[in-house]
Amino acid sequence: MAESAARLLAELGRLPIVVDGARCETSHVAIAAYDGGRRPTSTVTVHGAGHAGRGEHVGWTAEAHERFAARVAGVPCGRLPLGRWVGALHAACEEPYDRAALEAAAIDLALRQVETTVFGLTAVAPAPVRYVVSCGRLRDPAAEAERAVELKLDVDPEWSDAVWASLAASRRVAVLDFKGAPGVERAHRALPDVLLEDPAPSAEPWPTSLRRRLSADAPLRSARDLARLTPTPAAVNLKPARMGGVLEALACAAACAEVGIPVYLGGMFEVGVGRAQLWALAALLAPDGPNDVAPLAVPTHRPPRIVVDPGVPGFGG
Repeated sequence: MAESAARLLAELGRLPIVVDGARCETSHVAIAAYDGGRRPTSTVTVHGAGHAGRGEHVGWTAEAHERFAARVAGVPCGRLPLGRWVGALHAACEEPYDRAALEAAAIDLALRQVETTVFGLTAVAPAPVRYVVSCGRLRDPAAEAERAVELKLDVDPEWSDAVWASLAASRRVAVLDFKGAPGVERAHRALPDVLLEDPAPSAEPWPTSLRRRLSADAPLRSARDLARLTPTPAAVNLKPARMGGVLEALACAAACAEVGIPVYLGGMFEVGVGRAQLWALAALLAPDGPNDVAPLAVPTHRPPRIVVDPGVPGFGG
């Protein structure tokens, strides 16, 4: 369904928007899994013509959120197509996380002003979203990770053969994230059907079976980066915040669709409206991918898939 990316990109660019101003609210959310237990977060609201749209800033430090809050008052104002508004924003704002938050809020606002959704623009119904639960490095992930869910695991090069065997027996691993670490050949032997994200480059050619499981994440900061990846990945993890906004992520998804590369959505530890917006994109672009967008709350059991309501105007929140 990534073919929907090109259409959504074009339709969003043409969408009219009226912006009168913006405001920002900065706070912390208590999350045990976050370093220090408190995740700083900001919600930016862009308003105009009696409506308001929201976006989430994903900066990792309180200082990043303070700088963002000071910049919000300078957003472009007026009546113009959304694509031109985003162009003006990008010309005035270099920080990708800042641009991504403001752009998402503007998309939300523009959709509310015309009373539609990303699904209405593309005439595609949202599909239930498959997701994975992401874990940092664990000593024994098969035993320590949450039960009864698919997993995306940060790889520890020191894992023993017994750990690899237990992961294979669990049949719950969808993605192994190397973050540039070595050991992809060993991982592929143990889990031949799992996506292998961002492994360390190899001086020797990888076998065809391994190349067919390679996935790219961190190197993608713009759609142009796709053509620079060697070897060409078998799948791509799209993160709008890292890429500086939804429109750039859609451009990359459209480029992937042209060459037959599947995409899945990933987050940057969104804790508010940004996570719901990722669900909307995943429901449109990659409902069956191993989307790293799991609900934050851990109930008695997580839903098998995330269901997005297609009838509420706006961008997922």
